[in-house]
Amino acid sequence: MDSIIDSLITDFQDLQIYQYTIVATFALVSYEYFIKLDAEARYLWGRRFSLGAVLLAMCRYFPFANALQIFVYVSNSNLDPVQCLRGYRASSCIVYIEFILSVLVLFTRAYAVWGGAKKVLSILAFVYAGGVAGAAYSLFLFMRGVNLPPFEIPSGCLFDVSNDDIWIALAILIFCEMLALGLLLIKSVQHARATKNLHNSGSSRSILTVMARDGLGYFACTLAITTSNLVVLGRVTPNLRDFLLVTQSAIQSVLCSRLLFHVHSVGEAPMASMGSYSDRFDSSLSRSTNDIELVPRQGSKGNVSNSSDWL
Repeated sequence: MDSIIDSLITDFQDLQIYQYTIVATFALVSYEYFIKLDAEARYLWGRRFSLGAVLLAMCRYFPFANALQIFVYVSNSNLDPVQCLRGYRASSCIVYIEFILSVLVLFTRAYAVWGGAKKVLSILAFVYAGGVAGAAYSLFLFMRGVNLPPFEIPSGCLFDVSNDDIWIALAILIFCEMLALGLLLIKSVQHARATKNLHNSGSSRSILTVMARDGLGYFACTLAITTSNLVVLGRVTPNLRDFLLVTQSAIQSVLCSRLLFHVHSVGEAPMASMGSYSDRFDSSLSRSTNDIELVPRQGSKGNVSNSSDWL
């Protein structure tokens, strides 16, 4: 009898942790949205349709779909067990889409700085397709281990999680982020070597340098929270194995939108440039960045034009 009571107490404590985490995550997303509303108005609203605009809009607005989590875990009092399970599956799909969206943003940036090279595109497309399929399979395995407890609670939904197969998706995420960062750093090193004698340091800001620095910061943040998730999967009670996934997906969307905002702001700076490229860098980078809208258009000498030149 005591063991049953202890189990119930643990379950309700786990639910409370879920509720606090979800509400805090949604508050973070809302706060980020409002403090960056001026940047959104400047770099998204009124601009013509493009891949960059679509990615930015999705990174800005898709995290609000996590409001479904509040309905499932916090506010509802009328859902039957079957509806609770459906809500859990729907919210898990939202988190999955946020993960693959963040990887798409990183791969698009890598593709842009490599000048639309077909080999790079083939590698990224192959890895992305495999990552999407692998993460979906991992989610499927994980969802098979999610069940409803034999009792109902007056508010919120409670679930029993019996496996940790979601670690596969986290491992795929880390690999994809490492690949995108590696491609960005390789191109940045090539750019630095090709241009070190063509302009004085400090005369302009290289967007490749900015993107590499931002990429390192993004990877450090996501590596920290992914590592935390892996630790949580193996160390906490089974019902809390996935409680940080919603937070991670929201943070990655926030970071992706900031990556795009920063590239836009650097492109508008008076002295910003892609650097004084050699001819072999100039033509390829110009083609890809014009198509994707992750970095500004270049003139014949590699200089960045004003905001009206953005796609």
